[in-house]
Order: sequence, then C-alpha cells, then structure tokens
Amino acid sequence: MHPRLTASPLSPARGLWAPAADTHEGHITSDMQLSTYLDPALELGPRNVLLFLQDKVARDIAMVAGGLGRQLLQKQPASSVIHPPVSYNDTAPRILFWAQNFSVAYRGQWEDLTSLTFGVQELNLTGSFWNDSLARLSLTYEHLFGTTVTFKFILANRFYPVSARHWFTMESLEIHSNGSVVSFNASRVTGPSIYSFHCEYVSSMNKNGNLLVPRTQPSLWQMTLQDFQIQAFNVTGEQFSYASDCAGFFSPGIWMGLLTSLFMLFIFTYGLHMILSLKTMDRFDDHKGPTISLTQIV
Repeated sequence: MHPRLTASPLSPARGLWAPAADTHEGHITSDMQLSTYLDPALELGPRNVLLFLQDKVARDIAMVAGGLGRQLLQKQPASSVIHPPVSYNDTAPRILFWAQNFSVAYRGQWEDLTSLTFGVQELNLTGSFWNDSLARLSLTYEHLFGTTVTFKFILANRFYPVSARHWFTMESLEIHSNGSVVSFNASRVTGPSIYSFHCEYVSSMNKNGNLLVPRTQPSLWQMTLQDFQIQAFNVTGEQFSYASDCAGFFSPGIWMGLLTSLFMLFIFTYGLHMILSLKTMDRFDDHKGPTISLTQIV
C-alpha cells in the first residue's frame, strides 16, 4: 500500500520558493514529488512545514461510501414497493380495498395472497356488486389450496337518525370453496360513510385483535389483513377518503398515563391539605415565666 501525501506549507517565508504551476495547498502528491517540492524551503527557509498525511485505499473507500464520514452514520431508507389498491368499477370506481399483507390459512397452511391481489390487472372480481346501500367485493383465486376460492367482503350503508348521518358496516366476510361457505362476523369494521376504514390488523387471530369472528367454530380457515383499508361508499376517483381508524383514543398507554397522573394528583392534594391543616401554638414555654401546664384527657 503506497501512501499519498497532502502538504500545506505554513511559513511566513513562503516567498522563498515559487510553487510549480500544477501544485497548490491541498494538492495530492507522491513522496518523491513532495521531496522535490519542499527542498527549497528546507534548505533556505525557517524549516517550519506542516504536513497532512492521508492513506490513499482509505480515501477512496470514503469517497465511494459517500464522501463524508458522517454520512456513514445515517440510516439509509428501506426501499419498499407500494402497490395500488384493488378497485371495483362499474361506471366509476365504487369499492377500494388495500392491505400491506393479505394472508389466509386453511387447516394451518398459510398462503400469502398479497402479490396475487394488488397491482394485478387480471384479478378476478366476478360477483362484485354495488349500489347506494349495499356493496360486495368478490375476489376469486384459482388453484388456492388445490381448489377455487372466493372471498366476499359484504358492506352495508345505513342512515342513523341519532347521529343524523350514514354509517357503513362490514356485515360479513365470506369464504366460498368446494360448494361450502365459511362466514366471519366483521361488524366492528365500521365508520361514517364519507370516510374509509383503516386498521393495523383485521384478523381472525386473537393476537391481532380478532376483528373477524367465525360464525361457526372451530373454523378451518384463518385470515389476517395487515394495514387494512377499505371504502365502499362515496368513493371519488381511486383515492381513499379520510380514514376512520379502528384504534381507540384511549389506548393502554394513555390509560396508564392518566391513572398515574390521577394518583400523583391525589398524593399532592392530600399533602397540601395536611400542610394547610397545621396550626401553630398560641403560647410557648418561657423558662423565665410560669410553666405551661397541659391537662391530659383520658
């Protein structure tokens, strides 16, 4: 490994020699070129020279890695592919459906349907239906678990006088295969009809919230939709409206914070009350005066 040298002569007598035309402060030279360049200064000048040494395999690696060392500490953003939502159209887009991951299991065998569902031009939507009060998104997959399987998302739109607005609810999610139907109750997937619905997990598994409840148990089918979003009413174009999220405002962390704050407030209030209740004696014992006598009451 042959080092390269960077020289910057610092001397009040720089006029003792004239640098070559192709050299300057910070110019990278070989050791032979540096010796030739510094000879006049070392022989005639005050011999005060400051050298900066830098290994050349190190300099190149730093340049390949980004030039500046601090850039090596930065976390590079992970590249991820965002696939478009499934869109059912008749005369216009009517139903939008999206999930980061769409997986289903039969008898404990899991299949990932994400790549077969989103961004697929030939996705089979036969059986899908829409009107102002009822929507059905039907997804059919051939050769899934050795047969043809159809998933039907059934949503209803109703007007509620109490809130004076329309709300949608996913009535059920059905799995059709081999002439049989397995139905999941999904009534917790709900929101105002002008919004879409979003949830981190819509799943039949307890560890993921159990928003899908099989109507017949035990069920041979399991389903998990991660980062799930759906809209079946008031769709404009192929973009979701503002999302009504399944996460409640009072999460476990918020409840813990509130309870801890209330407990600390109670301790503070009790302590303040005790301090304000303290009373000073109106008479004090004086060794020069008569002794204060206290009557003991039993």
